[in-house]
Amino acid sequence: ASPRLGAADRPGAASRRAPRGLLGNILYGAVVLGLWAMIAFGGLLFWYGLNLPDTSGLYNSRHTPSISIIATDGEVLSHRGDLTGGFTSVAELPPHVPQAVLATEDRRFYEHNGFDKRGIARAMWSNVKALSLVEGGSTITQQLAKNLYLDNSRTVWRKAQEALITVWLENNLTKDEILTLYLNRIYMGAGNYGVDAASRYYFGKSVRDVSLAEAAVLAGLPKAPSRFAPTNDLEQARARANQVLDRLVRAESLTEQEVEGARANPAEVLPRTKEAGREYFVDW
Repeated sequence: ASPRLGAADRPGAASRRAPRGLLGNILYGAVVLGLWAMIAFGGLLFWYGLNLPDTSGLYNSRHTPSISIIATDGEVLSHRGDLTGGFTSVAELPPHVPQAVLATEDRRFYEHNGFDKRGIARAMWSNVKALSLVEGGSTITQQLAKNLYLDNSRTVWRKAQEALITVWLENNLTKDEILTLYLNRIYMGAGNYGVDAASRYYFGKSVRDVSLAEAAVLAGLPKAPSRFAPTNDLEQARARANQVLDRLVRAESLTEQEVEGARANPAEVLPRTKEAGREYFVDW
């Protein structure tokens, strides 16, 4: 009788027990490494999450107290501290105010989930071409996360916190609520925080009443508030406003005909005189 075949002698057994080839080893190692990386990343997110700032006072102002020194006739001589205006929701604004801000800062704000992949890629390409940091890819939600809770340090810790707060904001607030918070918290130059405070300081009116030309000036401020502040350099502020109008047309928020009037009649700034000795008196 023929001897009984063992498991090792059966056809195909050798091929099944053959060791993995080089490609198989590489794939196996990549899978294992990927799993460990996911575990490590999850642990890192958990650790950062435990150390997130308190989000309970989201709508509370955290700026320094503001003091206005006023003459006996009611004229404001000077300000000390941060200036904030009335809290204004997106629904209360003229449409061209949020349109100008979105066209300038975050065109796909209502489309992305807090992180604009196309914006990040475009910014990286611009920086590579210029061989320097000339453009950022932060969305309005990311900017709000930084402005609400974080400083300007560029560390892994800070960026991780910004990312987590961004995710939290997108999952707990509507887009209009995020935009409202941004418009009321963003620094607008000359010690002003929020579009209403800036509108009152630069134009002497509520942001609810600004023209398209004035809205374009306001929308141009967040990128470089001191540089583009109309009280520092009116012509440069107007040039920046023209760039904002260009972006409104490119974003198809407005037509060239609709922005023509704003180009022909640029914003005028509330005159502010600085009499000799005034600041010395205020400091005294």
